[in-house]
Amino acid sequence: MKIARARLKPMGGVTEFISAQGRIKSLLQKNTDENFDFVIDEKGNKSVISFGIDNINPELVGKTLDIINGGVKAKFNKDGSIEIIEGSNESRIMRFKDFEKVYESLPRQHTIDQLKKLRKLTKGIDIGDRVPNMKQQGANIHFMHNPVDSGIESYEDFEKHNKGFIPSWNSTHKMGPFDGRKSS
Repeated sequence: MKIARARLKPMGGVTEFISAQGRIKSLLQKNTDENFDFVIDEKGNKSVISFGIDNINPELVGKTLDIINGGVKAKFNKDGSIEIIEGSNESRIMRFKDFEKVYESLPRQHTIDQLKKLRKLTKGIDIGDRVPNMKQQGANIHFMHNPVDSGIESYEDFEKHNKGFIPSWNSTHKMGPFDGRKSS
């Protein structure tokens, strides 16, 4: 059983079905609170099944279907939401409610060392080094610089400089978030 095509459930008008995997994935991600029509291909037999927030179809609840040729799957939840699962690794589940969050992390020290080594090899032949100094000519791009030259903080640097940080400092009514130091 797989999803062959999908569309937003039309409200009065006629809309065409989308039959490209990336476009179906994008349609599902951008329209989280909508209802959809899916063309389900089950061993050559095709049928149209609706699913969404206002139309929770018990035939699809709890099922995980490939979108077109696999690689990307859609999991249908009993609350009417649809999860996108990419790749064969199901730990990479992306829930629609989590899409606004930004997940960032600092690089490790060995990665920064590699970047510094590469910068040392390319110094002078890099395009940023070959552009004339625009500060002298009054241009507004003098703030541009190579981040490797100006310094990148690693995870190890962060841990070393923030050992005294107390995550719940505000709930314990302390003067500042750093242990033993007063906030300014």
